[in-house]
Parts: sequence; structure tokens; C-alpha cells
Amino acid sequence: MGHVVVKYKVTINNPEDGTPDYQSIADVIDSFDEVQAVEIKPLAFGMMFIEVQVVLGEGEGIVDEFEERVRAINPLVGQIEALEMGRL
Repeated sequence: MGHVVVKYKVTINNPEDGTPDYQSIADVIDSFDEVQAVEIKPLAFGMMFIEVQVVLGEGEGIVDEFEERVRAINPLVGQIEALEMGRL
């Protein structure tokens, strides 16, 4: 079975009571075994996003499973968008 490298853009919904804690969410994502790199980057107008690079095995549902794990971290996790995908 081969592997794929996926680069994601994870956006965070702004809570009504202030700015979200990007770093704590990024730290949890970084603790996943398949994650190779995590970086907080500016998006627009003071908003940020978390860029995540992962190496996943090929197979049905593996990418969806990873995305669901990221969504389950915090209810503030918004969109998870695949920016790049390629085989190793």
C-alpha cells in the first residue's frame, strides 16, 4: 500500500467571546502521528488559518477519517480544505 502527502488549510470559526486559541488547536493537531508539519499563517484582516501537512496511507476513507478527527478537536474548527495532494 502506498502513501499520500496532503496539505490542508484548517480555518477556525471566530467565537462570540473573543479570538480563538489557534495555538492550542494546532498543538493537538501536531500530536497526531501522521502529521509532519503544522504552521499558523495569516489569512486576511487579522484572521489566521492552520496549515497542516500529513502523510496518510492510501485506501478508502482514510482521508475522511483524518478530517473527522481534526473536526472533533474543537467545535470552533471550521473548514478543512485540501490544498495539495500527491503520492510518495
